[in-house]
Amino acid sequence: NTFNAMAAALEERHRELDLAREAASAEATERARLEQVERQAKETLAAVIDASPVAIVCSDLDRHIVLWSRAAEQIFGYTAEEMVGERTKLVPPESAAESRALFERCLTGEAIRDVEVRRKRKDGSIVDIRLAATPMYNPDGKAWGVAWAYDDITGRKKAERQLNQIAHHDQLTGLPNRVSLKSELTDLLNQDDGQRSHSVALFDLDGFKDVNDTDGHSTGDQLLVEVARRLNSVAGEAGRVYRLGGDEFVVVVPGCGDPRLISELVESMLRHLAEPFEINEHVLHIGGSAGIAISPRDGTSVDELIANADLALYKAKSVGGHTYRLFVPVLRAHAQTRRGLQVELRRAFAENEFELYFQPQIRLADDAVVGAEALLRWRHPQRGLIGPGAFIQTLAESSSASAVGAWIIRDACAKTSAWRAMGLSLNRISVNLFPSQCRDSGLLRDVEAALQLSGLSADVLELEISETFALNNDDVITPLQELHNKGIKLAFDDFGTGYASLSYLTKFPVSRIKIDRSFITSVTDDGENAAIVRSLIAMAHNLRLGIIAEGVETVAQARFLLEEHCEEAQGFLYAMPLSAADFEAFLRERRLALQVAQPRQEQSSRKRPRA
Repeated sequence: NTFNAMAAALEERHRELDLAREAASAEATERARLEQVERQAKETLAAVIDASPVAIVCSDLDRHIVLWSRAAEQIFGYTAEEMVGERTKLVPPESAAESRALFERCLTGEAIRDVEVRRKRKDGSIVDIRLAATPMYNPDGKAWGVAWAYDDITGRKKAERQLNQIAHHDQLTGLPNRVSLKSELTDLLNQDDGQRSHSVALFDLDGFKDVNDTDGHSTGDQLLVEVARRLNSVAGEAGRVYRLGGDEFVVVVPGCGDPRLISELVESMLRHLAEPFEINEHVLHIGGSAGIAISPRDGTSVDELIANADLALYKAKSVGGHTYRLFVPVLRAHAQTRRGLQVELRRAFAENEFELYFQPQIRLADDAVVGAEALLRWRHPQRGLIGPGAFIQTLAESSSASAVGAWIIRDACAKTSAWRAMGLSLNRISVNLFPSQCRDSGLLRDVEAALQLSGLSADVLELEISETFALNNDDVITPLQELHNKGIKLAFDDFGTGYASLSYLTKFPVSRIKIDRSFITSVTDDGENAAIVRSLIAMAHNLRLGIIAEGVETVAQARFLLEEHCEEAQGFLYAMPLSAADFEAFLRERRLALQVAQPRQEQSSRKRPRA
């Protein structure tokens, strides 16, 4: 019995040992498995960190770097060997306090997301960075460092700065534009409860139109650049010069309420403008006129001051120009003259004195005429043919604008339909809308009536509105969308002079953008202008919009646009605006040239040896 008991105990002990060995083996296997999982996780995490386009950087509590990803090497130019153990190489001196504050905020548990900072590359250049940060904890829950995620947004910030430059500065002269004037002058007028005086001088060039007509727009644009330089040189630190558009400039002199002082400054500017300009080997004499208004006596708002300065300018020009006038209340009587013009324009419309001219739009790939822009002219019984510069603004502001605009659409559609019936190639007719038409509830009705009367299909008609008008008038989106829904195309005219905003391009039902001629004039000799035009073309292509360049006057400009894949062009290189009869002849000549060229091409093709 004793022996049996001992044998049984020994057998039980063996079983216990076997179980212990099995448990130890299972534990070792599990430990090995966990170690493998941990190793694979670390390898996967390292691979993910290295593959991430966002730079991952980890630093300890002393801000020494302990991890430096491959993307960090690409963004900042430092290798991991150069950065591990370092702490301040990336931070410019002026950003040191900001960087330290971010680190401390992160350690308190605050979520750091989408913070934009500037950091320094190995070559010393500065990059714009969007960062996020999160604390790193030990198993016991104690923070031991911070993990940073850096996204390089240098390209985006540069694009934003360029857009801001376009939005607030005139692209030709570099001066602040109308948007800047309104913002900055409003701030001035709101200071000190509006009691402090500020002077506003509105300048207009005398004889500028003659320069454009005689020497070409390229010379005219260079003249404007030189005018801006002279005005700036005289204004110095006393005043700020703005370009409103065309040949209009504004000078604001903060804190100046003395008519004598502002008059002396304006006189000096006019003397400098009266000196000869040497442009393109031409000696040009233009001069200028100016109107002055002083706040608060002449107005307490931007619009009121500019309007009264404009009345004073009108007075200066009415006495022969090359001088200035201070605003006085009696000058409001001059507004009667403009109202008189509006009356005469109503008479002109009633008596059929308006007529349309047409400027061809050319496809750059093969020089084919693909469209035309309808442009208004006034054949005055005494003064002869009058260009739009003399009346179009007054007409646009008059009560006749919508009626005249409807007639323009009808006549343009009728003539286009007739030319197409003759077999003359014309795929599109473009018509500029007056601002009042865009707000007129009858616009869609007028357009549909014109299309029905002419038999023209909706996709042949393209309506143009200026980019600046669109950006400041969201309320016109709905009526324009109604037109778009009917198949009528919409184009932004003078694109780039307002705010080249992607959000506005996607908000409006735009099918085409027209690059403003101010960009095209110097596109072959101004690298910055060329870059802007390339960007506008690329943006249009990315948004699947048609694109046409205005103001093309030279073969070099056309070649540049073709190489940059701009589809169409319009300008004096191809034709000036033509009367309906002359435009019809132009189309016939183009058709004849095509008929002559086609057999030659076919014959050349037949003679070509087979490959």
